Amino acid sequence: MPGAYEYVWNHITEEWEKAPAVVTTTRLVAEDTGIAGAHKLYWVACSPSGANAEWQLTDDIAPGGGIVYDHWDTDRHSEQLIFNPPMQFDTGIWVETFTNMTSLTFGYI
Repeated sequence: MPGAYEYVWNHITEEWEKAPAVVTTTRLVAEDTGIAGAHKLYWVACSPSGANAEWQLTDDIAPGGGIVYDHWDTDRHSEQLIFNPPMQFDTGIWVETFTNMTSLTFGYI
């Protein structure tokens, strides 16, 4: 229905924001790659290529930033991780580590 929106509270800016109807998706296939700019990360789909898969994210656009999210798995199964509320990235979503992985697909605004 036009004019009717779902709003969510942003405790950082102390403002109400419209909830998104869709997200942008980007698939990355290597470490030291990323998505520049401020974004809210809603979900990540990860596809390991083998056992002991690991990946780490930083809020940066270059290697060496502080890890803000990491994931490790002992078996080879894909999964989708949903962030509710979404995770805020101010500089960029950067893949710092990408071990035994095929791809990471991000859903963000």
